[in-house]
Amino acid sequence: GKPFVPKNPTREIPREEQITLEPELEEALANATEAEMCDIAAILGMYTLMSNKQYYDAICSGTISNTEGINSVVKPDTYKPVPDEPPNPTNVEETLRQIQANDGALEDVNLNNIKDIPISTLKAICEAMKTNTHVKKLSLVATRSNDPVASAVAEMLMENKTLQSLNIESNFITSAGMMSIIKAMYHNATLSELKVDNQCQRLGDTVEMEMATMLEQCPSVVRFGYHFTQQGPRARAAIAITNNNELR
Repeated sequence: GKPFVPKNPTREIPREEQITLEPELEEALANATEAEMCDIAAILGMYTLMSNKQYYDAICSGTISNTEGINSVVKPDTYKPVPDEPPNPTNVEETLRQIQANDGALEDVNLNNIKDIPISTLKAICEAMKTNTHVKKLSLVATRSNDPVASAVAEMLMENKTLQSLNIESNFITSAGMMSIIKAMYHNATLSELKVDNQCQRLGDTVEMEMATMLEQCPSVVRFGYHFTQQGPRARAAIAITNNNELR
């Protein structure tokens, strides 16, 4: 066969398509660098000729920000490393002793992210909270709490008359344990904030319906932390929270 000979890609631009600019603009464009052409393309909205980073750098900067030109290699943004949070310095045994002694200096108990707290210790904290009259905020986030701890929390809510905020997010509480906590709220008139989101498994429609009912019948709860998966309970909960805040 015959060897392939590509056709000449150059073609003469028709006279009606030719654009004549002022001599100053013609000279400026003829002498512009690729970086300057890249910025001009961004200003004119020709974002398909460059990466998103080049486009937004050119739009948001008052100077020539592109230094590599239109045909540059797309590179990822360099992110600053975020250091891990320091470990929780709370002494669990000392905190338990203060709760049991009803220490007036202890009003905020924060045991977040302490992974090695025994279940028996968590249950003992809930037991001591039944008669404590000073602690107003209790946070047990990511403490590996399970259903036995949830049952202890439910019993504590039925007796404690001082606690105002409870956070048990990011634990291993199932629908049965969560149901006991929600039902215990009917006997509590002081808790104003309850956060129970991000458990190990989906809590289910029955628990979500019970949550909505609890919020409707417990006007003291003005902040509730949970991401509903069903539209019905979500709407009821939103209306109930709005009503509870208006009653304050």
